[in-house]
Amino acid sequence: MTDTGREPTAGRADGPENGPRTGAAAGPAAPGRPRVDMSVEAAHEQYAPGRGGGAPGGGHEVQVLVRLRAEGLDATVPRRPPERSEVIVIDCSGSMGHPSVRKIAAARRAAAAAIEMLPDGTHFALVEGTDTARVVHPRRDPASPATVAASPASRADGARAARALEAHGGTRISSWLSLTRRLLTARPGAAFRHALLLTDGMDQHGRAEELRRVLDDCAGEFVCDALGIGEGWDAEQLREIADRLHGRMEAVVDDPPDAGLPGAGSPDADGSQADGSQADGAGADGEGLGEQLTRLFRELVGASTRRTLAGLTLAVHTGPQASVVLFRQVNPTVLDLTGTAVRDGGRTLLPTGAWGDETRWYELRLRVDPGHPSVRGVREARIASLRLEAEDAAGVVLPREERITVRWVAEAPPTDLGAAGRHFRRYTELEEATRAGCAALGRHDVPSAERELGRAVRLAYELNDTAHLARLRALVTVENAAVGLVRVRDAVDPGHLRKLIARSSRTAPPPPGTSRDVPGGEGGGHSEKPPVCCRRCAEWVRPDRFCESCGHPLGEER
Repeated sequence: MTDTGREPTAGRADGPENGPRTGAAAGPAAPGRPRVDMSVEAAHEQYAPGRGGGAPGGGHEVQVLVRLRAEGLDATVPRRPPERSEVIVIDCSGSMGHPSVRKIAAARRAAAAAIEMLPDGTHFALVEGTDTARVVHPRRDPASPATVAASPASRADGARAARALEAHGGTRISSWLSLTRRLLTARPGAAFRHALLLTDGMDQHGRAEELRRVLDDCAGEFVCDALGIGEGWDAEQLREIADRLHGRMEAVVDDPPDAGLPGAGSPDADGSQADGSQADGAGADGEGLGEQLTRLFRELVGASTRRTLAGLTLAVHTGPQASVVLFRQVNPTVLDLTGTAVRDGGRTLLPTGAWGDETRWYELRLRVDPGHPSVRGVREARIASLRLEAEDAAGVVLPREERITVRWVAEAPPTDLGAAGRHFRRYTELEEATRAGCAALGRHDVPSAERELGRAVRLAYELNDTAHLARLRALVTVENAAVGLVRVRDAVDPGHLRKLIARSSRTAPPPPGTSRDVPGGEGGGHSEKPPVCCRRCAEWVRPDRFCESCGHPLGEER
């Protein structure tokens, strides 16, 4: 966590006066007006026996779930189109042409398709990755690599360069990322910087320390989606790249397993699930290597170019009794964002990246000291407030501030956040079981693999995640999904094993109706219940059991 060096503000959580607000004021928005809504869920009653601080150092953690939903951004026509930069990195090592040319042929086709769909004005480059990194389009002096603005002519030239790629040499991913960073940071005015990296191997010629150092340099500079093709790539290495650079990890293999599990639902013909969600990019039946890769390249580049809001930051205002200890995205993929936090006086700034029309869920954890002088003797305390700040968001309606209040109780209440909290806790367990089972398979420990993958099958069954179940079925025969009884298959395809690891961090949102709405409805990200005026402090607050400002019981006011 970075600290700006400003002095923190004493007392309870800071209010709206602490720092400027970007974007339009919260409130009812005109139809079709772009907006971002925020819903916040936190367990109101917190167990603090004796109010002496609980754990050493006053370490009482409060879990908060935050749902952000942006809509209307795709239809917004900015006064000036934002600057975008895109770099496509293709592994051209010798293994891409072995044992056949199918992998390099698929890469040529997918790279050309991605270049052809870039919007006019997007600055882009195509990088050939071997034991070195080289820009093959645009062709410039190798000592001064650069990008080129997309136009009909430059896209055609780029597509031709992609179709001419050849497989040769070795693999040094650290050098590919270094050149990508150089290309993308050469245009500091670009609000959107994205890279797409494809490999069939691992960083053999660069030491692990070098790759970590390069990732440290790249983190925060651009987003990178990482794809593995074939059977020779290192799933954990690619996962590290995607996680550190806040991108998506994908795997492309031959003969994708059939989707669906008897008794757990199956995808419709268009790939959608019974609940309307998508089968997360899994290859359709009969889809070949080239078709899979081209579809994924188009999907990932399209998702990047559709984002029009350069950045949303969650500003967490806390007093001296509380601090942020964890911030992570939990849907649609799991990403630990704690390391991106910036301390700014009495608040912590948590960037969430660029946005289009989409919904994401986040988990925030606050460490609170119930015995701190600022809250000692106060049964109901406001420990934090959450506000959204946006970059270049003129005309975008942002939600009102959300206050996090807790009521200290002497008896332990339920510890989760209801259905939504249980939903994401199951997904955390599902990812842990999946990765533990894959690791056991990798070391040929069949009993451990069957135990962990059986647990993963049971959890996926309970979550009705048919896409994850389908990937698990490529590794195990499921005898009873409800209890997690499985047998490891006699022959396990290494490609399917890597595909399961690659997608183990995917989650589905909670089913409709499981999350509690918060005040404000369509006007500002709040529920339909109107605020009430507290008789003691005369503040307008949410209609909870107790006033979130002074702790006074709300009776007739509700």
